[in-house]
Amino acid sequence: MTKNKFNYRVSGSGYPVVFLHGFLESLSMWDKLNFKDLFQCVEIDFPGHGTSKVNDNQNFDMSNLAINIKFLLSDLGLDEYSVVGHSMGGYVGLELMRVDAKCDKLVLLNSNFWVDSDQKIKDRARVARIVMQNKNIFLYEAIPKLFYDPEHFTKEVKALLEESKQINAETIANYSLSMSNRKDHRKVVEHRMKDVLIIQGEFDSIVPKELMINQLDGLGCELIILSGCGHMSHIETPDQIVKAISLFLS
Repeated sequence: MTKNKFNYRVSGSGYPVVFLHGFLESLSMWDKLNFKDLFQCVEIDFPGHGTSKVNDNQNFDMSNLAINIKFLLSDLGLDEYSVVGHSMGGYVGLELMRVDAKCDKLVLLNSNFWVDSDQKIKDRARVARIVMQNKNIFLYEAIPKLFYDPEHFTKEVKALLEESKQINAETIANYSLSMSNRKDHRKVVEHRMKDVLIIQGEFDSIVPKELMINQLDGLGCELIILSGCGHMSHIETPDQIVKAISLFLS
């Protein structure tokens, strides 16, 4: 396995919390949320996002990314930590909880713990094909749909578009396919349900509220549904996000 050299930043002091961004994002997404007065924040760019480079023969598998992050956190000397993962970052966070006993708690922010449906797998393969043909067509179609009210966040939509344009098309395609191959982590959530918080946007088109409620049937982990937001709850309802996560991790 080739180890990744991640771009990351550490700020604040106190209990360590690792922040993992979503697909097409970077550690800059956490600028919307002020946690540095509460925790020691470790924010990481995934390979090909932000300023983290893609290795030769890069493995985009969620479990491989988690193992590489585990190495990084060990190098940083963290004896314990919790994870906040947005969307794809939540998938990697679940893997970290599975493989690293130092991971105390996990916040799934607009994320989920089950495998893709057959239709979703086909959709991700379609995304990979479209991106390789014309990356910008995909980005301009997909990114505004992440917001409940994109017209109210035109500046933020534009910034995310500009940032995502810097990501190589092959990298985007590989991540899309890798997400469709991720493991089912229902047992992880079931075993550590008191250590998992799920924060869901009421109008999240990527992780529909009804599907989340159905999947959580029989599980005892905490679910918070935020009104008036979609998949980008950290932009649309930042104050509520900070309050919910700080209460859970404290």
